[in-house]
Amino acid sequence: MVDDWRLALDSKKITGSIAIDLSKAFDSICHNLLLAKLRAYGLNDDAIAFLQLYLTDRHQRVKFHWKFSEWCPVKCGVPQGSLLGPLLFNIFLNDLNFAGQSSSLRLYADDTTTYASDLDIVTLEISLNQDLNVLVTWFSQNYLIVNSIKTQGMVLGSHTHVPDFFIDETKVELANSLKILGVTIDCKLTCCEHISNILKKVYAKIGVLRRLKSLMPRNVSLSLYKTYLLPHLEYCSPLLIGINKTLNSKLESANKYALKTLLNLDISAGSKCLRPLSCQAIKSVDR
Repeated sequence: MVDDWRLALDSKKITGSIAIDLSKAFDSICHNLLLAKLRAYGLNDDAIAFLQLYLTDRHQRVKFHWKFSEWCPVKCGVPQGSLLGPLLFNIFLNDLNFAGQSSSLRLYADDTTTYASDLDIVTLEISLNQDLNVLVTWFSQNYLIVNSIKTQGMVLGSHTHVPDFFIDETKVELANSLKILGVTIDCKLTCCEHISNILKKVYAKIGVLRRLKSLMPRNVSLSLYKTYLLPHLEYCSPLLIGINKTLNSKLESANKYALKTLLNLDISAGSKCLRPLSCQAIKSVDR
């Protein structure tokens, strides 16, 4: 998706992107409609009967301190935290790709992003609004509710006219950045805001772990570094390819500070000190 946006910017095109928010998506799946879709995908009667038993006759209640509410039947939705839940949800949403929209569509669980590019901002505005109507109609027909208040849009590229996008006659809020799957993507694709968010999380966790360092052996510190710090620095790292040297240096500095603080490593010795620990410099991401 981001590659498409970069190519559009290189071609002097304007891109409109809408991150659609669904209200309680996993809890709103219609069981009968899901089973009908599974049958259409080729599941036999035995498999359908098994999944029907899996989905129906479920009950839930709320525990508050030591008290419980009454049991209530679960009439729709897929079990969250289960192995089958996300798979069934993805199958339910799969035919959204064939709703008839002309814009591109990216689906990941309940995160739905649609986008289109054009040289003319007015043409883009018209076509994307038409596609939003198509998508909203599909969601309505499938008993899913679009949260028009939380849905956000972003426009990339040079433009003088600010487009208006609508969902159910509600104007979509346009922002300078969108957070998609935990990644903050700004309208200039610089990754500045995303890296700033990464650094805040990393330095905050370093501060906490530093206070505990004297209580932990080195192997535990290394495990915590790899578990709680490194994933922040490496998450969606291909998006960071091509970032400017200043941002790359900030990531490297954060990584070096973490290694020096938690593991007492002499970072000035270069990458050789990382090899025995199966670590590597963050700058390798940009190679």
